[in-house]
Amino acid sequence: MKQVIISLFLFLLSSSTFAFIPEIKTIPLNDGEIIEARLCLPENEVKTIIFCISGTGPTTYLTKRPTFNFFDELANGFCNEGMAFFTYNRRGCKTGEISPLFVEVDSAQYAKYTPVQEAEDIEAMISFLQKDQRFTACKIILYGMSEGTIIASLVAERKVVHIDALLLHGYAHENMYDIILWQNKGHGVMTMANSVFDKDGDKAISKEEYEAEEETVIRHKTYIFQNMPFDSLDIVKNGVIDIHDIEKMRMPFHGELIKRVTNNDWLWIRSNYFNITPQWFKSHFKLEPNKTRLLRLNIPIHIFHGKEDANVPVEGVYDLQERFEVCNKTNLNIHVLEKHNHDLNFQDWLIHKKWSEGFSLLFSVAKEI
Repeated sequence: MKQVIISLFLFLLSSSTFAFIPEIKTIPLNDGEIIEARLCLPENEVKTIIFCISGTGPTTYLTKRPTFNFFDELANGFCNEGMAFFTYNRRGCKTGEISPLFVEVDSAQYAKYTPVQEAEDIEAMISFLQKDQRFTACKIILYGMSEGTIIASLVAERKVVHIDALLLHGYAHENMYDIILWQNKGHGVMTMANSVFDKDGDKAISKEEYEAEEETVIRHKTYIFQNMPFDSLDIVKNGVIDIHDIEKMRMPFHGELIKRVTNNDWLWIRSNYFNITPQWFKSHFKLEPNKTRLLRLNIPIHIFHGKEDANVPVEGVYDLQERFEVCNKTNLNIHVLEKHNHDLNFQDWLIHKKWSEGFSLLFSVAKEI
């Protein structure tokens, strides 16, 4: 009897926490591979499915973390607004128990993960969904995050399946080679550092700014710079810490990374960079960038980008806007958020249980499409 009461309590607790009904799908892909996906349904009749495409690397339909599941939280956000939310296991990936990513990876299957292959997989998943009579008339909105913004635009351009709109979060404007070069030169690090240290807006950190006795400065000095002395970081000796110093430190690694990609050294890349394959790099490096591909699309495109995004530069959003204006195209809407990072300040939800301005806008825009 006691066990029944405990089970009932846990059921009621989970019911009050999540505003969706999950359906696990087993979906065959075009080459015979099988993946698992999850469709989270609101209580109302579904008219829109938000199809989520993750950022780079091994991911699952949960994106589990030590104290929460990322996609449970987003499913709540969208389902509370009456939309269904779809996520999937990337090829060769399933939820595991080992921190920090909680993903088990079958290397043989995962090795097939490239942007074009993922686009084909997404087309197969959408076709699978549309065979369900409940969803034949539903709008399909692709929600791409980071690398997912490239894959989402690729799916929309291929027109194998019908897509009604794109939501692009953490927008990747350039080819992945140029994005990785930008990151490895240290621009992302300086974007993050300047948001904390740079008080006068000169895109550099003076000794006074670096050694300020503010709690946030002290914390980020450890997080970003491992408490290294100012003089050790001012490598070019111009009296400030700026992009020239960070580039000097980081560019040898970039050269080594590209060499390992060329030599198909997946083990080194996985150990020293991230678990992505040489083929992933090479496939991306051949792709046309979003900055020209998106101009051929006529469906609504909404970009949500933090001004302090340290993964991809906000300048790409402004450049895309100019390109659309030159071409007299009106289907692009940009939403640049002050003091927002690459994750659109998702941490606000975790800490305060209040969605950031970026996510609140994302949910409301999706609802109105």
